[in-house]
Amino acid sequence: MIDYIEHLCNIYIFNFYKNYIYFFSCVIILFLMTKTARYTGLLDFPNQRSSHSQPTPSGGGLALVAIVLVSNLGLIWACPEFFFGGLLIAAVGLLDDMRPLPVLPRLLAQFLAVGAAVILLPSQAPIKGIPIYLVKPILFLSGVWFINVYNFMDGIDGLAGGYANAAAVGFLFCLGGGAQMVEPWSLRIYSQLVYITMPFLIFNWNPAKIFMGDTGSTFMGFVFFCLGIRGLIYGNFIMYSFIIIMSFFWIDATLTIARRFMRDRRVFRAHKEHAFHKAAAIFGHWKVSCFIICVTLFWLNPMARVAMDHPGRAPWVTALALVPIVVIILAFKPGCPIDEPGCLLRFLIRHFKSSGCS
Repeated sequence: MIDYIEHLCNIYIFNFYKNYIYFFSCVIILFLMTKTARYTGLLDFPNQRSSHSQPTPSGGGLALVAIVLVSNLGLIWACPEFFFGGLLIAAVGLLDDMRPLPVLPRLLAQFLAVGAAVILLPSQAPIKGIPIYLVKPILFLSGVWFINVYNFMDGIDGLAGGYANAAAVGFLFCLGGGAQMVEPWSLRIYSQLVYITMPFLIFNWNPAKIFMGDTGSTFMGFVFFCLGIRGLIYGNFIMYSFIIIMSFFWIDATLTIARRFMRDRRVFRAHKEHAFHKAAAIFGHWKVSCFIICVTLFWLNPMARVAMDHPGRAPWVTALALVPIVVIILAFKPGCPIDEPGCLLRFLIRHFKSSGCS
């Protein structure tokens, strides 16, 4: 744990001077976007799924996309499937932020980007010895799903940006110590994500001055997935860290969509039935976002490192790390209407109403 505290200090304090260009570049772009949103059409108007009541600048993820891609132009040759796949995902997301697109073109872009990333994955990328030709179809479906997971979970102020920041810190802790072989450019991108999501979190903190939008949320989902599967080139260790660190997002989204599907509800229709939606309705945006970020930083990230340091025990460590996350999410009955709370949620609503808290 001491090593992790030192890692946090290095990331957030001592290494800032090496990466300030990313931080301030993001600040400038976001500031300009908030001032020009009404002219560019990047405004998010409230709908059934929204947690805001006033039109708010959207597409703030464009700042993240621009900085990551421009600062990594060398990937056009080193890993073109990452560069052009991310560009395609972000472009379609930007169009959707400006004028909502049907599901089909969005899925088509995701299939193309994820398909290229998976197909071009080197053949020496095993998962527990399973032949790569069996692994790739699983990775393909998982990638498309995870991009949508990240998009689904961008529903309250500070959550998507804060989670990206905490997750990037976790992956750097797991992969940056030199014990595991990884591609150097993947570590560079994780580091960049830390310093560009910091200013975005400031702009997106409740009450949000700008939203990430599909531009940023789908791009972030693709980036984390693509970096994750690239790590498989060097072994299975990255699989456990990904499952653990990203667990709040994929568990909440998966349980919510599964329950809605079983109840014959439209899976892609806007709704507010995720566990984080219900928690935010009780405690408020910033408390829920802060809780999830802190759990990721101080529980999931260290557990991911333990799983990687002890590969023989990794499945058990992963299970131990996920149990409290599953319990917390299930307590809010994801996939059910807000007026159909579980026992814990009913107690919390009654308690906070009686105490006058909002």
